[in-house]
Amino acid sequence: GKVLRLRGKGLPSVNGYGTGDLLVNVSVYIPEALSKDEKAALEKLEGSDNFKPSSGVKEKIFKKFRNFFD
Repeated sequence: GKVLRLRGKGLPSVNGYGTGDLLVNVSVYIPEALSKDEKAALEKLEGSDNFKPSSGVKEKIFKKFRNFFD
């Protein structure tokens, strides 16, 4: 897996100054074969709005990039 660090999203500091980093361990398992029920469940998820990545992330990146040159 891969470990992602989210700065400032962890627990509050013991000294009371700010917050720590949240470390997220990401592991992705890809099955070799799906049953009919698993395929149906996946197709149902694909139709959900929560399953699709948001376009807001791309917009934020381009906005930061544009502001860098201003």
